[in-house]
Parts: sequence; structure tokens; C-alpha cells
Amino acid sequence: MKLFYSDASPYARCVRVLLHYYSVSDVTEVIIDPFANNAEFLRCNPLAKVPCLSLNDGSSLYDSEVIMRFIDAKYGDSQLFGGQYNDWANQCHFSLLKGMLDSAVALRQEQLREQEGLRSDFWAARFEQALLRGLQQVEQLGLVHYQELTAQKVMLVCLLDYLDFRHPQLLWRKVVPSLSVWHADAAKSTIFKTTQPQ
Repeated sequence: MKLFYSDASPYARCVRVLLHYYSVSDVTEVIIDPFANNAEFLRCNPLAKVPCLSLNDGSSLYDSEVIMRFIDAKYGDSQLFGGQYNDWANQCHFSLLKGMLDSAVALRQEQLREQEGLRSDFWAARFEQALLRGLQQVEQLGLVHYQELTAQKVMLVCLLDYLDFRHPQLLWRKVVPSLSVWHADAAKSTIFKTTQPQ
């Protein structure tokens, strides 16, 4: 199997964290520029988005959540997602984090549009506010109070690291100080350090 990924993509990083967590040896990680229109990559994912997992039978999986669930089921007996298929609250929490990741990436796209004179202050502010409200909700829900690693925690670390990487101006630590303390400790784990974007 082959995982196409971009080093800066927080979605791809979530998948790579799971690969490292389960010490998966039969997936080759291939770094790619999704804008280069590589023929093999486009055959695997016509949307030209990372991550994309090319399977041995010639089929492909794309969307980070789909790939994460596949890896968790295949290599970890659904350990990280657990019984969330029938737990609507947990599934909603995962969607909250995924939506926040979407907002963080959209905010980055607004920054890039500034170079073309197309940046929207309205949308940039809206994405920032959504992120800060979402983090407050995560802190209030207590999603990090349990010791075991979960899919939500993987996504949360990747989100917070991405905010530091791409949005240092967003002073999220002042808004959610207890989450900041948790992140400082959680991010020290090898699975996160070895997949840190450069």
C-alpha cells in the first residue's frame, strides 16, 4: 500500500500519526505536491487531495477520516475510534474537531489569497472566531481528561500544532489555558514528534 501525503497537511498528518502509532510496515509513505498533477496520484484520487491511500488491489481510499478509520480497524481493532459508531456524542465531537481543522486550513487559504489581493477580512475573522469558539467547547467538554489515546486526541494535537505552524498570530493559549497545558505534554509523544511538519 502507498500513502500519498503533503508534509504540511494536517489531514495527512492525522493519518501518519496512526501509521506510526500502530508501527505499520506495509504502507509506503510518499510525499507529493498535490498541485503538480502527478498522473499516478490523480488516478488514485481524482480530487487531487491528500491524504490518499492506494490499496494493494488497485483501489484507493481518500478523506482523512475514512483512512484513519481503515487503519484503526485493520491494525488496531478499532482501538482509537472504539465504540463510536453507536455513540453519537463521540461522533459529534470528532466532527467538531474535523470542522475546526477545516476552518484552520480555510484560514490559511485566505492568507495565501492576500498575495493576489483577494483576501476577505470577513471570512478570515469568521474562521478565527470559529476556531476559538471550538477550542472553548473542546475544553468545556473535557475531551482530554481521559488517559488513553483516542482518534479525537490525535486530531486535536494535529490541529493545535497546525495553528502554531500556520497561525502563530492566533493566541489560542490565552483562550484555553488548560488545553494549552495538556497539549504541551501530549505533543511530546514520539508519534507526534516524528510527524511534525517542517
